[in-house]
Amino acid sequence: MIKSEHFNGCYLFRVVKGFIVQWGIESPHSYGQKAKVKFDKVGIDPPVAGQSLLNVAGSLNFAGGNSGTGQVYVNINNNPHLDKEAGSLPFAMLDGKSMEIIKSVFDGYSAGMGQVKAVKQGSEEVKRLFPKMSRIEKCWIVTDD
Repeated sequence: MIKSEHFNGCYLFRVVKGFIVQWGIESPHSYGQKAKVKFDKVGIDPPVAGQSLLNVAGSLNFAGGNSGTGQVYVNINNNPHLDKEAGSLPFAMLDGKSMEIIKSVFDGYSAGMGQVKAVKQGSEEVKRLFPKMSRIEKCWIVTDD
């Protein structure tokens, strides 16, 4: 998803204070490209007791346990109740600097105010209805090399 630039320009459309930040609904790009809405599912093995990541602060998870949607969320705090949900499988951890950024995103819009619809319609609609909604400008892979 990162190599396909799926997250570039994505709005952080679901921000629940003290819980999660979610993104991955791709808006149509201004240059007319259609948004890709489905991906091949990532082959993540089922969790192994005592060996998988938990839904702790900084863990990254596929929304609904389905990588095919391209939507992910990060846990802002420890959310152990999510460990019991079917399909909940954190696959990565954000570092401290990344979490500082996540904690700085705008969290003033309540869920269900039309954010998803606006994002699907494009940036102009988001800017009109949700001018403070945070957005990922560019996402890339950093290696230890």
